Amino acid sequence: MKLSCTQENLAKGLSIVGRIATSRATLPILANILISTDKGRLRLASTDLEIAITTRVSAKIDQDGGLTIPSRTINDFVITNNDLALDLNISKNTLNIKSDHYEANINGIEIGEYPLIPTITEPEICRIPADKFREAIAHTSFAASTDETRPILNGINFHFSKDEIRLVATDSYRLAEAKIKGSKLITEHGDIVVPTRTMIELARIIQPSDGIVKIFLSENQIAFVFGNTEVISRLIEGSFPAYQQIIPSTSQAKVILKSSELTNALKMSSLFAKESANNVKIKVQGNQVQIIAVSPQLGDNTATLVSTTEGGELEIAFNARYILDALSIIGSEEVRLDLNEINPNKDRKPSILKPKTNSDYLYIIMPLDVQNN
Repeated sequence: MKLSCTQENLAKGLSIVGRIATSRATLPILANILISTDKGRLRLASTDLEIAITTRVSAKIDQDGGLTIPSRTINDFVITNNDLALDLNISKNTLNIKSDHYEANINGIEIGEYPLIPTITEPEICRIPADKFREAIAHTSFAASTDETRPILNGINFHFSKDEIRLVATDSYRLAEAKIKGSKLITEHGDIVVPTRTMIELARIIQPSDGIVKIFLSENQIAFVFGNTEVISRLIEGSFPAYQQIIPSTSQAKVILKSSELTNALKMSSLFAKESANNVKIKVQGNQVQIIAVSPQLGDNTATLVSTTEGGELEIAFNARYILDALSIIGSEEVRLDLNEINPNKDRKPSILKPKTNSDYLYIIMPLDVQNN
């Protein structure tokens, strides 16, 4: 292989594929990136056997070929190199990289020893606006479970419909739903669950300038294609919980608050809630909301906020971190809380947090027993 390309383009391509190539992998070769020529461009690929990422970089190809190169070594060399152009030349199992001021020889491993990068040949099922897809991932991925005893909750559920696609994640204590409008469904399909790690990688890689993300599905894999990049991932087997059944249709009180004020109040209360696993009490009285935290050792804290309220008075307790996680990405100056107390029979009816004026995002949180706070 012999080619030349810009430092900027190569660095960008390596940043896309490099993060899943890790020295902690079970197979040492998975710490390498596969570099090769493909139809007049430079192809970069990596896999950890669960996710495979391929991207293509513009280059002047003089001779076809390929090799696998340690990801960290080539990435560090290219990022540190401040010359405009790079010449790449493979001789046997060594990659020579040369620029105006720097030259390196990096030992590699033959492509034949690298795991096969999967492909999906099934037809495209839908198209999603890249900017809305990236935003929807941010609005849901934080709520997915990290408990490996329930694998189905370690992913984000996709629900396909004609007018929109919904992404949903839950860890049983909270749930986040984001609607992606403006999507184009090409082929009808049932729900699927994509690993959260895949979705986080997509959010890192996708740029609004990519325009459209195309989705392809096989029996147990999914492909996301955008710009010059393709991400293929396994799917999580099983049925996602029927979450729509738990979304409350009514509430005892509806409270509208400024996001910044609620965030500051919860952060302040969290200072006194560390001993009780971040549990704080919310008390609604007229157009006033109090957020209360009590610590047997430190003392107590009360934050008082002015609100717009509909409904009666109530007291309810939550894990403050769960609300703060949602507020950090909700992107709205004002938020609405639809609150429901735990009744005397200890029935726990969820409460809802959402932007005041945006119906595309919904966050559900289970309450805690007030008596324990």
